[in-house]
Amino acid sequence: MPIRVLHLALLALAAPTSAMTQMLPDSGKYFVRHGRDTVATEHFVRSATRLEGTLAIHNKKRTSQRWTAVVGPDGTLPLVDVTVWEGVDGPGKMRVIQRARVIFKEDSAAVDVFAGDGLQTRLFATERGAVPYLNLSFALMEQAVRRARGAPEQAEVAFFNLGGGQTVVAKLSPLGTDSLLLDIGKVRYHLRVDSLGRVLGGRIPSQDVVVDRR
Repeated sequence: MPIRVLHLALLALAAPTSAMTQMLPDSGKYFVRHGRDTVATEHFVRSATRLEGTLAIHNKKRTSQRWTAVVGPDGTLPLVDVTVWEGVDGPGKMRVIQRARVIFKEDSAAVDVFAGDGLQTRLFATERGAVPYLNLSFALMEQAVRRARGAPEQAEVAFFNLGGGQTVVAKLSPLGTDSLLLDIGKVRYHLRVDSLGRVLGGRIPSQDVVVDRR
């Protein structure tokens, strides 16, 4: 059962780096714009062992995805919980559409999904150390970027798509001292980063998408 997400492709990246980078607490908010319209916002909070956020989609159903991830000592995210809501925030005004939990172990991912038709469990093959990808979540992407600071000149990294269970491969390469290029298929992502690997913004020129952190 795929987690319900928008189908605008935005991928993340990952590779090993020092554990100290993962231990630094942080918080922030991302604004995702398509042309002149803000299509999503995401607020997140990071600690040494936990990463959580709320991704609000600016659609008619007021969809929001509240997620919580366990951060491992090596910067991986071995467990992710996602709850999908619809409606305006407030007592009795929101309803849960779907809940999902993903547990990564070795080269597999166990996915438990609870929706209107009950609980379903599926086991997916993936790559060891694959990064969970939630569409439009730049906070999850930033966790991967932090791990990428020690990557070679060009690296191939695996992502587990929470929206369908597929594992995809992207290519990462540096662009100067404060930017990275991420290529997935024919789509290229330009990401601005700082010395700690925090994603300060980015764009997808071919899709007229711009992301800012505030």
